[in-house]
Amino acid sequence: MAMEFSNVVTFSQVAPDLYNAMKTYAYNCNLERKGNTRAFEARPKTEMEELINKEFAVELEREVGFSSKKFGETKDAMRRYASTTQVKEFANSIKDNMIDMILPDVLLSGALPFIAEMKTADLGDSLKFDIENNQLFTVSKAGYRKRHTNLQRLYKTTETMVGENHEITVGADLFEILTGQANIAKDVMKSAISIEASMLYEAYDAFTTAMNALSGNLVVANYSEKSLIKLCERVTAYNQGRKAVVLGTPTALKSILPDNANYRYSLTDDYVKLGYVKDFNGFDVIPMEQVANYLSNDYSLKLDDTKIYVVSPASDKIVKIGVFGGTYTHTDDNYASANKLVLTTTEKAWNTVVVTNSVGGTVTSLS
Repeated sequence: MAMEFSNVVTFSQVAPDLYNAMKTYAYNCNLERKGNTRAFEARPKTEMEELINKEFAVELEREVGFSSKKFGETKDAMRRYASTTQVKEFANSIKDNMIDMILPDVLLSGALPFIAEMKTADLGDSLKFDIENNQLFTVSKAGYRKRHTNLQRLYKTTETMVGENHEITVGADLFEILTGQANIAKDVMKSAISIEASMLYEAYDAFTTAMNALSGNLVVANYSEKSLIKLCERVTAYNQGRKAVVLGTPTALKSILPDNANYRYSLTDDYVKLGYVKDFNGFDVIPMEQVANYLSNDYSLKLDDTKIYVVSPASDKIVKIGVFGGTYTHTDDNYASANKLVLTTTEKAWNTVVVTNSVGGTVTSLS
């Protein structure tokens, strides 16, 4: 599932050095977040941050059209340069492009692509999701002399989505970045991860709300090997043969074991190495990485460890996410607040809905 913003394509052409440096930095940061020891192996993290600061300053001077040396070569001169309205506007524009260039890499990892489809549109536009009818035509017995049977039409439905604006307001200082006291790379990465967390929360909330509302044969009240196999078969069958996968947190997936209590695992088995089985009776098992619930104050986690979900990724995704336009940042006037703290607000528009023709299932309680 590829996602590329048009402003990022343009930015990669006009500022290739900054683009490549930031993409490499983000790639290594994502490795670092996953515990990969090879992150920043080619070049130290601090060195990359210094390089990105320099490339940011070079690109800023190019877009503004004049150098900070126009005001002198002291730090006081740099402060005047950084306080110039034109400089602040272009600095915000560059930062926005940097966020947009790494956001897809951050978003499209983990289990999100298994439950959500993502589309992009320009700011102020709307997105349309066409949902095909998942039913089959009725086949009737008929005599050879009968011209036709009952007329049938299977109509698709359409879901229209508009963006909802989201904002992050932080205290920032361009002067500190330009003088090396702060790092633009850190600020951009933190903003992208914050947007990712908010999108993930909305997508997971929409997904779990829809799955928890299921009833009847799409819900297994208590886990057993046979009941989960049957649920996987049912979801596969009603998604026209598109094979189901099993989703859950690593804690939840530890419950997926054969009913035979005499079964033993060697030290080389997936269950011992990973904490769960990768294949359950022919159905893939996909872990949903836990995420911190930053909205809580008790160090709780976001995902439910007591439920397992069964979906067909090759079928229509259950959640639809629309991302509208690029990132937009604006800075308040230096003297707008009593303490002269520079307030920078970053805006991003997206929306999340549940609309699908796909069938899913839930195991609601685990042993």
